[in-house]
Amino acid sequence: MQSIQYWVRQSRRASFRILFVALVLAVAAISSVGVFSARIEAALVRDASQMLGGDLVIESKRNVEAAPWLSVLDKPEYAGLKQAQSVVFPSVVPSERVDLLVSLKAVNDTYPLRGQMTVRNAQGQDEKLASGPPQGELWVDQGVLGSLDIELGDNIQVGEITRPVTRVILVEPDRGGGFVNFAPRVMMNMADLDESKLLGLGSRATWRIYFTGDKPAVDGLITELTPLLTPVEEIETLENGRPEVSGTLERANDFLAMAALIGTMVACVGIALVAHLFAKEQARELAVLKSLGYTPRHLLRVWAVGMGMLTLGAGVLGVALGWLAHWGLLALLAELVGVDLPLAGLHYLPMGMLLSALLLLGFAAVPTWYALRAPAVAVIRQQTLKSNRGQLVLSVLFGVFTAIAVCLLIVKNITLALLLFAGFVGTSLVFALLFWGLLKSLAALGQGRSRGSNIAVFQSMSRRSGTLVLQGVSLALGLAALLMLAVVQGDLIDRWQEAVPDNAPNRFVFNIQPDQVDGVQQTLNTASQNPVNLYPMVRGRLSAINGQTITAETFQDERARNTVERELNLSFTDTLPTHNTVTEGDWFNAVTPKAEVSVEDGVAKRLGIGLGDQLTFDIAGTPLTAEITSIRELRWDSMEVNFFMIFPTQVLSSYPQTWITSVSLQGDKATPVSRELVRQYPNLTVLDTELVITQLRKILGQVGQAVQFVFMFTVMAGGLVVVACVMTGARARTREAAIYRAMGASTSQLLRAAWLELSVLGALAGLVAAIAAQGLGWGVAHFVFEFEYMLSPLHIVAGVLAGAAVSVLFGAWSVNSVCRAPVLQTLRQVGV
Repeated sequence: MQSIQYWVRQSRRASFRILFVALVLAVAAISSVGVFSARIEAALVRDASQMLGGDLVIESKRNVEAAPWLSVLDKPEYAGLKQAQSVVFPSVVPSERVDLLVSLKAVNDTYPLRGQMTVRNAQGQDEKLASGPPQGELWVDQGVLGSLDIELGDNIQVGEITRPVTRVILVEPDRGGGFVNFAPRVMMNMADLDESKLLGLGSRATWRIYFTGDKPAVDGLITELTPLLTPVEEIETLENGRPEVSGTLERANDFLAMAALIGTMVACVGIALVAHLFAKEQARELAVLKSLGYTPRHLLRVWAVGMGMLTLGAGVLGVALGWLAHWGLLALLAELVGVDLPLAGLHYLPMGMLLSALLLLGFAAVPTWYALRAPAVAVIRQQTLKSNRGQLVLSVLFGVFTAIAVCLLIVKNITLALLLFAGFVGTSLVFALLFWGLLKSLAALGQGRSRGSNIAVFQSMSRRSGTLVLQGVSLALGLAALLMLAVVQGDLIDRWQEAVPDNAPNRFVFNIQPDQVDGVQQTLNTASQNPVNLYPMVRGRLSAINGQTITAETFQDERARNTVERELNLSFTDTLPTHNTVTEGDWFNAVTPKAEVSVEDGVAKRLGIGLGDQLTFDIAGTPLTAEITSIRELRWDSMEVNFFMIFPTQVLSSYPQTWITSVSLQGDKATPVSRELVRQYPNLTVLDTELVITQLRKILGQVGQAVQFVFMFTVMAGGLVVVACVMTGARARTREAAIYRAMGASTSQLLRAAWLELSVLGALAGLVAAIAAQGLGWGVAHFVFEFEYMLSPLHIVAGVLAGAAVSVLFGAWSVNSVCRAPVLQTLRQVGV
């Protein structure tokens, strides 16, 4: 009971309250992301078979109608297996309002084998159906209705057919990720697909055959089919299926986890500062209790009770706040998630307690232990308790191990946790050096300008540069994160668009069949101001280098693995494209043609290949080996058609091919010409680059807003560090204020000086954050997008104003009591 009464009194201290709030913020930041992730994982487990579409799925980049392994399905042991089919590919739906890029999916009558389609009919009623659209109908996502300005019952054109839209898709069991599936869905019956003439030779489509049945039969089928599949076919099961779904969500979760981690690390700084201050404030009461006969063991029990209460309170409130915050994440990522999530994440309540206890022990145990050991006489006589070297070393060690443990708790990977911690420390040190330099520069500029009763704010800040650097860096970290997201999410895309030439192609036309080349080229040449070039495209997979078979496991680099796993678009020409430059070797010799290939320099570096290497490609089941005779550099910003691999015409022209082109259609010609092409050749896909950029903005916007939402915890934690630093330096501030008061300074002057200091501190933090964000923007623009990036004054101004506002908001109230303290009493307390 005495312990509880003691801690009730302690709870009235401002330092205790700040410590409590900092703990709550740290727990809430991790819990919000943790609960969100837990619900995603629970949904993946719950809907595993539905998301896969069956117990077993064969996925192929080629039409499977004539696949040799289909004969295996005729065996009696597989007669009980149910089957369904689908094919997904990008297409364009023309309308008077807009040409809409969609993800078109054709399904047969038995689809889906697992789960149900949830749709909304024309009467506004939600229905759960065991099959997809019947022949003669189209089902669409809600976004299609809005984009095309149509209602249920209206007709839209899909290829050469026109069909009514009868239902809105709410839930599609096996809806996956990938670029195509970020486009709005249009679903049709497979019986209408041939009539639409949308698919031709070389179309970029994904075919799937779904199977369900008894586990022995499914396992037996997997065993028999595995050695028979070609490199462009793969088996998906409940164990490995739909990696793009979990991968997309995992990447979004990684961003959120790192955002929560930064916020927690900043909160740790505040917890460490306030824990030391709180321990010093406790020292006097602990000394009184010692003089009344309390033993160190008894006092340790009192402290343990208090820490337990603080852990319980901060853990429960932090998890509750995190639970509320995760609904905000769900709202921001609703379209990306796309499914109803089960309630989960209740295990974060004990985890919140664990995190709260870990932070308290890591940052409060050492200062409290030294406060318990402090001589009672020295404390009662108000002698200053100085931290010795041992206490400092122990505090740092405990803090470092605690921070690493928190990283492990969030990311659950030792290597990644250490890298994140090292990155946080490294970034903080860079910020600290920059901030310290700015403080010293301000002090030098303000030297000699404060006379009489005027308060030399900049000189005062320079004398307390250590504390202020810590204060500013903590605030700058949160602001930098928000500004970096703003730069990457919007500004870089705007600058990239500005860097594209005015006459750059704004339409891509692909799936052009060989017999359509002349007609398409004539139509585009008539509409365009510049001659239009069409390029052949052959689908092939890189299967060997210098005679050695390669797989994704051959490479460590993720981009190299992706290059090997997928089919590449190969092309052939005897003339070097105008936007290509040969950097190594020589272009093809038309006089003595041979099996040779020209490789783009980026893919050559990723795969570790060069001049003279022999590359083997699998093209429609036929191997082709060619020697690398040149390396090319491409102008990706030209918006022209580019290829990683180009062959001489004589080498590749005999293989199955489609053609592709890019064209600049200016003014009011773009939409009519695109519609005319699609009407004349329904199998064509005419891609408007503005549609791609709009969809990219939408996806980046969703994830960016969610990450910004989590980073708000970082900004609040930075604000708490401002308060903690003000409170920690209150004794020095009080002494300085008393001396100025004795010299004739008024309370209003002191308050103005304090607000000016907080404003300057926040403005410097915002400036550092803006510089970091702009630096990141330049780096991404220069090394990734390869265009010039100019600094944005708007981001600089926004960072400075935001930093000043946050600093004043959090710090003003804490300096008010310092500026209003009685002069004589203050001077006596500080020993002047």
